[in-house]
This record gives sequence, C-alpha cells and structure tokens, in this order.
Amino acid sequence: MARLEYDELVQLLQDGQIGHLRFMLESDNAESYLEWCEQHGIEPSDESAEFYYDETEIDMMERQLIDDENYGIWN
Repeated sequence: MARLEYDELVQLLQDGQIGHLRFMLESDNAESYLEWCEQHGIEPSDESAEFYYDETEIDMMERQLIDDENYGIWN
C-alpha cells in the first residue's frame, strides 16, 4: 500500500474513515508517537493517539510566530 500524504490522512480522519491510531501510525510522526507511548507506559490506542495528536498540535501552534502589527512579533 502506498504511503498517504498528510493531507489525505487528515481528510480520512475528518471523514471518519480512519481513527487516530491509524492516522498516527501512517504519519511521519509514527516513530515519535510510539516512543512517547513507551516512555509513558501506555499501549498505542485511538485514545492515546488522539491525546498525542492534540498535544503535539497545540505545541506546534504555540511555537509559530505571530506577526501582527498591533502586537508585534512573539513566539
């Protein structure tokens, strides 16, 4: 099976055709997700994959620079 692009995986997840676990395992973040599970002593599951996804998305958003003329640039 060909590896799906990130945008395709997101669309399948949003359409309910795949769960968070499959999404994580087929993404470029699979290795870091599995390492995270091992470090926290939990089994890979839809619930842990969803939690990991949510946490890493928040972290990525917080690291982005916000450039707004009223507020300046912050990171």
